[in-house]
Amino acid sequence: MQFPDKRFDWESVRVFLAIARAGTIRSAARDLGVGHTTIGRRLAELEEDLGVRLFEKLPNGLALTAAGEQALAHAERVESEMFDLERHVMGRDAEPAGQVRLTLPPPMAYGPLMHDIVAFGNLYPKIDVELVVSYAVSDMSRRNADIAVRFTDAPDDWLVGRRLPVFRDSVYATQDYIAANTFDGREATAKWIGWTGDSESPSWIRSTPFPDCSVRWRIGDVTAQAAAARAGLGMCLLPCWVGDLDPELKRVPPAEAFLSREAWILTHPDLRTSERVRLFQRYLVDAIVKHAAVFQGGIIEEAKPKNNRSQ
Repeated sequence: MQFPDKRFDWESVRVFLAIARAGTIRSAARDLGVGHTTIGRRLAELEEDLGVRLFEKLPNGLALTAAGEQALAHAERVESEMFDLERHVMGRDAEPAGQVRLTLPPPMAYGPLMHDIVAFGNLYPKIDVELVVSYAVSDMSRRNADIAVRFTDAPDDWLVGRRLPVFRDSVYATQDYIAANTFDGREATAKWIGWTGDSESPSWIRSTPFPDCSVRWRIGDVTAQAAAARAGLGMCLLPCWVGDLDPELKRVPPAEAFLSREAWILTHPDLRTSERVRLFQRYLVDAIVKHAAVFQGGIIEEAKPKNNRSQ
């Protein structure tokens, strides 16, 4: 299938792909940050220009027609080429100016690292930082992120970056909750604040000092778990930089810190020569090393990053 009409430009590709992926006009409009009437109009113009219907209406949204399926393959190739071009152009900049998109898990956005991000913005006023705070893994091939902090022991082989210092967790509750409950044996009264979908006795609690305590409460966000623990709902496993910096929470004795998953700071290989990306990535690594004691729960170990990937 060919796209001969001049209207099938990059914007048309973006609109078509957004609808195909979102399944509805409104969802695609939200993803692109434009009005749904604009998306509907662009789709109507595109289908008129091509002389085919790309989508059929279903009760729960839109589905690709046979022509739409064929168009999707072409559009994704165009998108891939555009992203490649954008990355290569970005990778040749020499001046520290422009936008850098950083994605990191929510708990890291509420810790000491945020002050360093502000300091970076003051140091490099021409670099605009866009912060994407999410547990989702960004597709870096599509420029959903320029730099990503990921907790994993097996990052994608094609990405480049550096292994970060060890991050640790511990168990936290209020002092009143600790004093009012028992944590061992069959008579244990303390209850875990676990994760959405946890059973009463998920496998992760067996690696803590309190395997006899069951999960009663389930909350799918670290900051909400911390808030619940502050309110006296129960105890929860938190990153040390979240729990230790909260004046209302205490580590539950024996106050051990646990080794978390490995962490990496990663970027796309095409962006290695981008001055703004390189500066920001190096600045973040230095900031994390500087706060190593906080991230590690006061235990200084492996504070210097190692095992660099090819850069």
